[in-house]
Amino acid sequence: MSLTPLFTLSPDESGIVKTIQTDNASPAQQQTIKRLMDLGLIENTKVICVGVSAFGSPRAFLIRGAVLALRKEEASLILVEKIKNKSVL
Repeated sequence: MSLTPLFTLSPDESGIVKTIQTDNASPAQQQTIKRLMDLGLIENTKVICVGVSAFGSPRAFLIRGAVLALRKEEASLILVEKIKNKSVL
């Protein structure tokens, strides 16, 4: 199983949250992560990248029916396992 930061997902890519790294987070980032967890961003949650701003940060993610914009600093603390898109032949 290969884990990648949530921030590396491109539009239309999806992943499953596997871990949230709070050890190296600043107090402000820890508050943001706690709020995201309160909103349902927890382990085994499916997330889909739905957009990227012109400068690359923030990125928009569909999480449990809601679209949330996350900055690189916070999205890099969330590790996901990418879901392979099934191609139709």
